[in-house]
Amino acid sequence: MVDLSMAERSTIHYSEFLPHVKLVTSWATNVTENEVFTSNGDNVQYDYLVIATGHVNTDPVTRSESILKYQTALDNIRLSKSILIIGGGPTGVELAGEIIDQFPEKKITLVHRGSRLLEFIGSKASQKALEWLTSKKVEVILGQSVNLTTEEGVFRTSSGETIIADCHFDCTGKPLGSSWLKDTIFSGSLDLQKRLAVDTNLRVKGFKNIFAIGDITNISVSYFVATFIDLLFQMSEALLVCMHSARLTQTR
Repeated sequence: MVDLSMAERSTIHYSEFLPHVKLVTSWATNVTENEVFTSNGDNVQYDYLVIATGHVNTDPVTRSESILKYQTALDNIRLSKSILIIGGGPTGVELAGEIIDQFPEKKITLVHRGSRLLEFIGSKASQKALEWLTSKKVEVILGQSVNLTTEEGVFRTSSGETIIADCHFDCTGKPLGSSWLKDTIFSGSLDLQKRLAVDTNLRVKGFKNIFAIGDITNISVSYFVATFIDLLFQMSEALLVCMHSARLTQTR
């Protein structure tokens, strides 16, 4: 967000790297066993379906709108002496790090309702993130939330603490993008948290040709992290075997 050139490089049209894919920009409203319906009136037939709706997203649709959003945020950062960041997950921590790295003179306050930053990873990594931010003079307030309905520039935490900030960024979690699924064929596949129940192959339970990925599923982040680490170990072991085989070939 503090580097506009990065926004320009990362905001690209899907058609540029998916030239043979038909892109439908619309809200999905219903799903049957072989068809997806959209709010634009499109009916898209499928043999296999992947649901990846994640969280509710209100970001701009076009590239120019996205870049304007980043430019506006960057202008606000540059003009502000004090900045409040709400949420100590990956987005909030990364944003705080980016701002303090590029604008070390800014007064940054990060408020997180949890007991530690980056709660989805190990406590040691959370502590490292906290130590790095505080070493850069970022004020981190844990175990509190922020009331955003107060007067402009004045914010109050759940414990009654007052924070003065010229601008703020809400980096708290967005609602899951699953509300539309309750009236579809997936009504019986949603758990109590409104996530799709999937098996270890990410196949939606009860369906053979429908899969779900990302935050919409009931698989925890820790499972994906553990799976990724296991994959890295497998790759490293395979690499060691290849190197060992190469050495044996060279000595013959």
